[in-house]
Amino acid sequence: MVKKWKKKYAKGGKLNGPSHSKGGININVEGGEFVVKKGSVNKKTERVLKYINNNGKLPPTFDSRKRRK
Repeated sequence: MVKKWKKKYAKGGKLNGPSHSKGGININVEGGEFVVKKGSVNKKTERVLKYINNNGKLPPTFDSRKRRK
């Protein structure tokens, strides 16, 4: 039986659910969206991904254009 996920992620966010070997999560994405593999998400990268998702740009500490000045 496939669990139906009711939460919508139109604004992005971390998905919680079973691994691929246990059926994974069926998602519906649209062109232009970007999916990051589970192994690339950790405590440090999750903060950056949330910032990008909320602000549409890199955090100032990661923006190389600002570091060069």
